Amino acid sequence: MEIKISIDQAFTNAVLSLAQALSTSGLSKVTEEQVRQEPAVHQQAPVQQEQPAVQQQPTVQSVPIQQQTAVQQQPPVQQAQPDAVPTVEQTYTMDQLARASSQLMDAGKQTELVQLLGQFGVQALTALPQEQYGAFATKLREMGAKI
Repeated sequence: MEIKISIDQAFTNAVLSLAQALSTSGLSKVTEEQVRQEPAVHQQAPVQQEQPAVQQQPTVQSVPIQQQTAVQQQPPVQQAQPDAVPTVEQTYTMDQLARASSQLMDAGKQTELVQLLGQFGVQALTALPQEQYGAFATKLREMGAKI
């Protein structure tokens, strides 16, 4: 069985970092050139796996290792913030606002609805500017309307 291992730039950088850490501790000196050289084929010691006593496991032979020459740069993956919720500004129609307002009127909240219209500077829902529909819908929802 032949196993091929590709070594990318990240692995090479990790080996270089390890070599630098070892060299500062005085354990080993490895140059960057030594790490970047084409790895040679190495003989490995025989590996035995537990098998029934009747069968004998063959030994592992040499494993060619190839260094990857072209490294593809991938952009970093952006993680979404756990508390962040994607939002889209909701647009409302006059009909939706009218239905929500009628729910409040049916619930006996006519006075509060008239006061809300006054807060928006209008005396009737039909006079409400379209750019204020979203804010008005939010207030209707706070008052208990389903919109």
